[in-house]
Order: sequence, then structure tokens, then C-alpha cells
Amino acid sequence: MAKVIVVEDDSDLRETVLNCLHLSGHEALGVGSGSEMWRRLAVAPQDIVVLDIGLPDEDGFSIASHLRRETAMGIIMLTARGQAEDRIQGFEMGADIYLVKPVSCRELAAAVANLSRRLETPTTTHRPPPQQAWRLDGFEWRLVTPSGKNVKLTPKELQLMKRLTSQAGEPVGRVELLAAVGYEDADPGNRNLDALVRRLRRKVEEETEQLLPIQTVHSVGYVFSAPVLVD
Repeated sequence: MAKVIVVEDDSDLRETVLNCLHLSGHEALGVGSGSEMWRRLAVAPQDIVVLDIGLPDEDGFSIASHLRRETAMGIIMLTARGQAEDRIQGFEMGADIYLVKPVSCRELAAAVANLSRRLETPTTTHRPPPQQAWRLDGFEWRLVTPSGKNVKLTPKELQLMKRLTSQAGEPVGRVELLAAVGYEDADPGNRNLDALVRRLRRKVEEETEQLLPIQTVHSVGYVFSAPVLVD
């Protein structure tokens, strides 16, 4: 049976969905936000995500887009937003299945089972390969993508990456990151950190055509959400 992660901020609904999946024979775990999901996936990859759109820190469309580009996971969107425009956006962002709340346990279990079978068939060979490790080379000041492409880092970019990858999968606070990259003003409201992250994301994507897995953790800081090796 599939390993499923349920991303739903309503704790009662999350438990209902988990109970349904457990009764259907699936191995399932639940989280209440995007940041929690990235943290779990960094250490325990899953087969399928059941994903709400209206999350407290990152919307489900953005998460689906990132998962589709960087992993081989199946994506089921489970949301109260049932308008045609929402459904279309969900599929454009990478959803395999789009379900509108309320949904019966039988329907959800059937969707998960069907998607699980599809993921196991040869027709899924067009999907991206499973997530592999990034590598941070502190001696050569470079970041190496899972596909082997290199990005040369500036001193501040290197220090940022060192701090984030020192606890990959766990959020690092803004104050800690500001101090790590050498900004004298370590006030959490200092926007220099956000500008640095934006530039590094753009740089990595332009030079490697891959998304840098640094995720924003609302009211906390940032998290490096993928496996990483540090030299």
C-alpha cells in the first residue's frame, strides 16, 4: 500500500482523513502546514500527498508545483474550492486528482488506491526521478544539484547555505540566519535576508533549471527542505 502524507490545517478533518486511510490499509501521516510537510519529506519521502489549498504558511498550488517539478509523488488536492478556475489551476500546478470537500471515505480511498496503482506502472516513467541529495561544497564555495550541475556561491550565499543545511528539514529562525551571513542588524524585520534568498533562488534556477528547495516558514524563517550532503 502507498505511503501518504496529509497536509491539512483543520486538525479534526486531518484526523478523519488519516483514519480513513489507515482503515483502507495505507501508511499515512498528517501535518498542518507546508513547512511541516517539507520537514517530514526531507527525512521520510512519501508516495502520495493529500493536499489542502488554504494552508497557513504556503498555498497548496505553490506546493503542488514544487512537488511536481522536484519529486515523483502523486498529488491529490482535497479542498473546499470547487470552482472551475480552481480545478484548472490545480491541474496546471501538477495535481493528479482534484477532490472537493466534503468527500466520502470511500471516494478518497479509491482515489488513493487508483493513483498508487498508476504510480507503480511503467506509464509513469515520464515522471521526474525520486528526490536525490544536493551537495554543498564549502571548500570550493559551490552548490551541486542532484543532477550534478554546479553553482558558484558568494561568501554570504555560502554562509546562508551552511546554516540552513546544518539542520536540513528543520526551520532556522531569521535572527540566526541574519547573524550567520554577517548582517549587523539582526532584527527579524531586516529584509536583506529575503533579498539574499530571492537572488540565490533565481541564480540557481537560471543556471541549473532546478528550483532551490529553500522554503519560507511563516513567522519563523527558512528551511532547506531536501536531502543534502555537506563537504
